[in-house]
Amino acid sequence: MDVIPSLDLLGGNVVRLLRGDFANVTTYGDPETVLDSLDVLVGSRLHIVDLEASRSGHPVETNIVRRLATRGLRIQAGGGIRSLDHARTWIDAGAEKVVIGTVAADAPEVLRTIVDDLGADRVIAAIDIRDGVVRVGGWERDAKSSLAEVLRRVEELGIGEALITDISKDGAMRGPSFALYRSLRTNLRIIASGGVSAISDVVSLGRIANVSGCVIGRALLDRRIDLAEAKARVATTNAIPERVIPCLDVRDGRVVKGVNFVDVRDAGDPVECAMRYEAEGADELVILDISATDANRATALDTVRRVSESLFIPLTVGGGVRTIEDFRALLRAGADRVAINTAALRNPQLIADCAREFGVQAVVLSCDAKRTGDHFEAMVRSGKESSGVDAVEWCRRAEELGTGEILLTSVDRDGTNSGYDIELLRAVTSVVKIGVIASGGAGNVEHFRDAIEAGGARAVLAASLFHDRKLSIGDVKQFLSSEGIPVR
Repeated sequence: MDVIPSLDLLGGNVVRLLRGDFANVTTYGDPETVLDSLDVLVGSRLHIVDLEASRSGHPVETNIVRRLATRGLRIQAGGGIRSLDHARTWIDAGAEKVVIGTVAADAPEVLRTIVDDLGADRVIAAIDIRDGVVRVGGWERDAKSSLAEVLRRVEELGIGEALITDISKDGAMRGPSFALYRSLRTNLRIIASGGVSAISDVVSLGRIANVSGCVIGRALLDRRIDLAEAKARVATTNAIPERVIPCLDVRDGRVVKGVNFVDVRDAGDPVECAMRYEAEGADELVILDISATDANRATALDTVRRVSESLFIPLTVGGGVRTIEDFRALLRAGADRVAINTAALRNPQLIADCAREFGVQAVVLSCDAKRTGDHFEAMVRSGKESSGVDAVEWCRRAEELGTGEILLTSVDRDGTNSGYDIELLRAVTSVVKIGVIASGGAGNVEHFRDAIEAGGARAVLAASLFHDRKLSIGDVKQFLSSEGIPVR
């Protein structure tokens, strides 16, 4: 998939509008200075939008395109192209392709004239959508044709690419409209646009059939995404499979499960559960002793030993870890990695000490987060007490201290089967580079996909769904694979 930087031009400057609102403008400066700061390489595609032209219907920023074309960039220019003369103006200015929106939707005869003159390979159809309806005229009015009709017409003209933007996502930094792109039934190569705010968004778009490109504007300009890093991740999109992890919450040597960390019920013997999950294809197993911290006692090492002796897959264990000695004892009992929660919040240096002693790969931050107003707070004592610490900032700091991965649990969603908290996941995955394990709320196979695709998680964890045999690990992996998400 091609990662395409995008510059919106207004008054000779690079700007961004929030959802197309000309009254809500952020200015970034001179286009060439901006491009230099983004390290856009010679030969790269560059998407240019002439915003004033989109309102007036006449090309305005042709001189800028002419200057940028001399830098060896493959420019696709759009905004207000209403006629063949307008299209030729951009080509004459050095654009490799023209991006045509309103005409593509509302004036098929004009579009045909442009294609006949320039050739279909020099035309990209731009289709802007809000709530399933195609919008035209700078997003000011509904198109005369439906989305299906526009796509069919564009295909019949031999145009190979369509730039499709969900207007509600544009500039909002809340993630692309993955469902929209998955739903498209077309042979066109789709360039996705709108809402990309993290490298995980780029990776997820690259996994969707027909999506051949991704336009990124504000996320690059605001330095949320590094262009070179995004391209490198896309090149290895399917090289690293995502993981499906069952979790055993253990109390007094038995597996238990609750809702929102309360109303706990018995769910079986930990060794029997662990062996079943490994046989089903689990990539890893997590054991959390939910009574260890609460009762102020050490994690039940005997349970860890018994489970580890029955498994070949990696084992992560947490609960009641207060010191390096506790960490060491769990590793000696058979854990491959150890999760720290309450003690790390009270003594962050514990993370750094354990990472230095045992290696970053052995340290997992277990963060139980609860929504409080407009932010999330990190909880302690098995989700019973607020630490008063911002959960997102805590995850970012834990990475700096030496955490190798984050087990992120939504206290609000835990055991509810209502779906992972995507907003929480996005908030954390956008500020850390290490992997995040999504936990709390899985209720169906789509929830697992959404946590990875929209939430940016590198692994998905569930308990009650697997304990109660509503889904098997095989069911989840089969569905993820069918959605283009690589699994082991």
